[in-house]
Amino acid sequence: MFKNNKIYNQELITKSENLTFKKTNSFGIMQRAANVCSKFILANYKPKKIIILCGPGNNGGDGILIANNLIKKNIDVIIFAPIGYAKSKDSKKAFRKLTNKKIIKNELNIKNCDLFVDALFGFNFSRKLSNKLKKIIKVINSKSFTKIAIDVPSGVYCDTGQIDSIAIRADKTLTFHRLKPCHVLQPGKDLSNTVKILDIGLTNLDSKTNINLIKTPKLKALSSSSHKYNRGEIFIFGGSEMVGASKLATLSASQIAFKSGVGVVKLLVKDENKNFYKSHVLEELIVTYSNIKDIEKIVKKTNSTFLFGCGLETNNENSKILELLLKSKSKLVIDASSFSIIQKNLKKYISLLKSRKADTVLTPHFGEFKKIFKISDNKIIDTKLAAIKTNSTVLFKGNDTVISDKKGQTYINYFSSPHLATAGSGDVLAGIIASLIAQNYKSLDATIIGCYLHSQCAIKIDKPLTAKDIIDILPDVLKKYY
Repeated sequence: MFKNNKIYNQELITKSENLTFKKTNSFGIMQRAANVCSKFILANYKPKKIIILCGPGNNGGDGILIANNLIKKNIDVIIFAPIGYAKSKDSKKAFRKLTNKKIIKNELNIKNCDLFVDALFGFNFSRKLSNKLKKIIKVINSKSFTKIAIDVPSGVYCDTGQIDSIAIRADKTLTFHRLKPCHVLQPGKDLSNTVKILDIGLTNLDSKTNINLIKTPKLKALSSSSHKYNRGEIFIFGGSEMVGASKLATLSASQIAFKSGVGVVKLLVKDENKNFYKSHVLEELIVTYSNIKDIEKIVKKTNSTFLFGCGLETNNENSKILELLLKSKSKLVIDASSFSIIQKNLKKYISLLKSRKADTVLTPHFGEFKKIFKISDNKIIDTKLAAIKTNSTVLFKGNDTVISDKKGQTYINYFSSPHLATAGSGDVLAGIIASLIAQNYKSLDATIIGCYLHSQCAIKIDKPLTAKDIIDILPDVLKKYY
């Protein structure tokens, strides 16, 4: 886990640098950056031949100074500068300090190279790569030597983590002061690989960012006076198509809700489906309904949390139920089929969401998100706008899950597992979040904690898994966070 969970976008890190330069000479900061990178390389690797890819700007200046430091340690260093070097004011100063200018080459010779340092661009990269650079990066990525990116892997856009078509695939990224969005958003997250934050004395502007990494949570201590009626209650709507994924969705959500600590779970099912659920449930209570009026009575007389969407059919009756829930004062987690229902009458449902006063959480994956929200190349902005538009907490799923609330507070899940890409995994996540909300966690906190616990379960399992595997292991994972 990182010591600091704040994330600076391109504008904020630039502001931090400029404020620092008012107090400290900018070239002095470049020297600090080069020194801490050099120190890290010497402490962690035993290179015989290093190639440093340098660009014409300040990132390239860092690379030149790193080369100079390593030359002094009698390491064989080559600076590869395919698009020029020492064009900025400080990189020119770096060039003047270079003791052996003959090491600068404009052709790539990787023979005997065992460590590669990428200092071509930095966080200010915004262009499209030339065909020449694409070919160079393709060659570099194909080699087995260790690759270290300075600040940001070249070819990755700072604020989005997106790439044009190719970027340096680093084994380690040494970044300065704070994480940038590209280190935690895909595909930049994978291209950055393991990220190390190095301190070079930049001005602290942590209060100016509302983008954060999810950090280790602290759960509420359990009271010896707890009983099932003060541990919260959830209603989960059960689907009518009693096969495969539909059944899995409902029962996975209900079982994980219990394992997350809620006191009572009630399945709301159609009268004609009662017998089916009877044969599959153990701890859950079954509450039947025959029509929308029955649901209305239940909603009016309870102060419970509702989970809607898992395994449900996209039909007229469920559309009316969702409308009823959105007009209620009940806390609500909206998942899965709900987004297809909302899509059918987008204007109405967005209006209902916007006017809600009770806690509301939406948990779409990419396909569901794009049904009701605009998609750009910036997942952070997309999630923020969705949360504001719906007056809700929105969890935009993925290996780089982004969570935002209606105030724009944003959290990104860094530690995750590809094994979560399996049927029922999303229903389990929705069940954890609903359980925590029912236990009186605020919706943003419940969503953040739920996302974290969900990922930690998969990391602990560390192999292909089922929803049931997550359900079974959650109690052991929970123990660490009380």
